[in-house]
Amino acid sequence: MKAFRGTGLALFVLVVVGALVWLFKPAMFAPDPVGNPQLFQFEKHELTRVEVQRPEGDSVVLTERDGQWVIEGTGHEAGRSMVNRVKHQLHDLTARASVVEDADNLSLYGLGENAIHVILTLRDGEQVSFDVGDPNPTSVSYYIQPKASEQIYTVKKAAVDYYSLTLDEFRERRFASFDSKDVTGITAVLRLPEANYTLELTREGERSWAMSSPIELDADHDQARRLMGRVSAMKAVRFEPLQPGDIERLGLAEPRADITVRFASRESLRIRVGNPASGARSHDVLAYVLMDDGDTVFVARSGMLEEFSTDPTSFRNRRVVQLRTEDVVAVDAVLRAGADHDLSGEGHVRYAAEQWVWSDGVPVSGSTPKRVARRFAELEVDNFVADAPEDLAVFGLDEPRARIELRDRDDNLRVIRIGGQGEPLVDPEGNEHPRYYAMIEAERSVYLVNMGVLEVVRDLVRESGRKAAKDAEKASRQERIETTEQADTP
Repeated sequence: MKAFRGTGLALFVLVVVGALVWLFKPAMFAPDPVGNPQLFQFEKHELTRVEVQRPEGDSVVLTERDGQWVIEGTGHEAGRSMVNRVKHQLHDLTARASVVEDADNLSLYGLGENAIHVILTLRDGEQVSFDVGDPNPTSVSYYIQPKASEQIYTVKKAAVDYYSLTLDEFRERRFASFDSKDVTGITAVLRLPEANYTLELTREGERSWAMSSPIELDADHDQARRLMGRVSAMKAVRFEPLQPGDIERLGLAEPRADITVRFASRESLRIRVGNPASGARSHDVLAYVLMDDGDTVFVARSGMLEEFSTDPTSFRNRRVVQLRTEDVVAVDAVLRAGADHDLSGEGHVRYAAEQWVWSDGVPVSGSTPKRVARRFAELEVDNFVADAPEDLAVFGLDEPRARIELRDRDDNLRVIRIGGQGEPLVDPEGNEHPRYYAMIEAERSVYLVNMGVLEVVRDLVRESGRKAAKDAEKASRQERIETTEQADTP
């Protein structure tokens, strides 16, 4: 019994001591700081300024101005990828571990006088500051010390290793970016062995372009967009300040390509592609590039020249009908029998009240009218055969196998003729696929199109014939009923 009382007394004393310790030294009960403490937290869009102060005395300052990030004191655009990297890595940065508090020698961690000092400014004026030190012994983490803190942490390498990069690494490498929808025209003076002429393209509509030089033709929208994309996507491999005499020395006085892109809402952009430039790798194909009359020569890949030196005839627009499927409101098709099929007839459909109907207003079941409208409105020809031929009979277009009229909401009418069979398409396996001659009435060019265009016309005529047969049967049945009723009437 005495032993029990002694144990109880000891337990009581232990509880009292624990309570006193908790009361006067609560820090002893605080959780272990090791375990991914969060260092910073802010919304990415709130960041407006990044200042990097290096121990050597140089600094880099990135600032947001009217939604555009620039490098202060240089006039250069800041790299979007670099700005996004800062936002992504730091907006909710957590430490990998707490290393030491109140270190006696900060230089052991690359901190103190040897540190890179970073100041982030948020939209409300609040600042987030920290020092970046050396990598830890495993080189997978870096030491970091937040402002006004004695604690040193380690964070993942990717969060801070880029602060020691050169100024050029903070520059935007896409130096000629633009919105292709704002482009109104492209002029390229080419001095290349395979292309020594001026390429002139002008936008005539949302998806329509015209080439006026070196030949005149309706240009393909996708081809024009490809040219714009190659210019807009140019990236600097390195930057070189423009020095006196560089214009002549680097082949920029009479460049291999002198490209001007015109816009609806901004000044034109001029890109000059000069002599080949050396690269870090032997297979790099680089060139000196000057944008407008800037003070920087960009060394960039010159593969874009291949797009500009393409045979001009390859720019010809293969979408020859130039209507939009969603705008087509009427389709009238006439089909004649031919040597390879005996189907003939007509099909007439209209788009009204959000549905396709036959000419008598009865809704059309199925998707055939939509397929016909899409196939012909977006008709993309395989080949251009002849311009303004004297004899259409050679192509079977004087008495066409099929004649299709498309009318859109604005009462634009396009009439397509499908003639006789032309040269078949041979696939890589050696199989032949029939193709037919085609033309647009009111124009004189002859094209080759695949057999799919004739197949959808057959579908429409076939379904129209079935409806006509059912209507005739229904009318005949109704006539018999009326005749019987009249015979039974006294």
